[in-house]
Amino acid sequence: MPQSIFRDRLINSVRYAVSEAKSIQGVDHAGLRGRFRELVASNLLMPMMPEGYSIGTGKISDQFGSLSSETDIVVYNASVLPSIMYSEKDGVFPLEASFYSVEVKSKSDSTAIKDAIEKGRRLLQLSSPLIKPLATPNGTTINYPVILTFFAFDSDLAGDCKTELERYAEHDPQWLTNPVLRAICVVGKGYWYYCVEPREWRFHPPSNEYDEVIDLVSGVSNTLAKARLAIRIGLIGHYLMIERQIYIIRGNT
Repeated sequence: MPQSIFRDRLINSVRYAVSEAKSIQGVDHAGLRGRFRELVASNLLMPMMPEGYSIGTGKISDQFGSLSSETDIVVYNASVLPSIMYSEKDGVFPLEASFYSVEVKSKSDSTAIKDAIEKGRRLLQLSSPLIKPLATPNGTTINYPVILTFFAFDSDLAGDCKTELERYAEHDPQWLTNPVLRAICVVGKGYWYYCVEPREWRFHPPSNEYDEVIDLVSGVSNTLAKARLAIRIGLIGHYLMIERQIYIIRGNT
């Protein structure tokens, strides 16, 4: 049984975030994207984060100089590697220290899904020799150092004509074998996440108490807690030092 104090607190936070999102959805203002992002980061994710994890926005970088697209939410751990911060939350985050990338939308539609996939593919081009690929039973490997997640406060899908996962599958040919996005949550529609073994998607239906959002937050927090038990190794020298000639000096023997 869930602890009612914890659950009720999160339900109230979700209700506030959804209500605030609805009140500003019809307003055409460039700064509102940041407000949607802040609602998810501050009201939903951050209060349930295990110690050591923080939330920022910006780009993810690997040691070879490649950068991701602008990312709405990056869940990172500074104990692995420091980030370069340009404000309290905006920065560039090392791949080894980044665990989740969350794309936040006011409304889910085909354009939003395609945009998230495109950004995700660019992020998946980053690499690190210190992060071991995930081995699958058939002998293939999947290198997913960051879990790519899509979150939307609303959807343009009406009725039961199509699910969010079915729409996603239309835009990602590898949706069942090696999908770009690993978790999808749309308020009022449900929460889907991908399992590598067996290769399948699991669906958590929506509820009047926003269990689809609660389950997403729980999944993120649980995954981060497990990752902390076997925290990654990051070497800042890989980001700072260039290849150049060095000299060996020995004393007279």
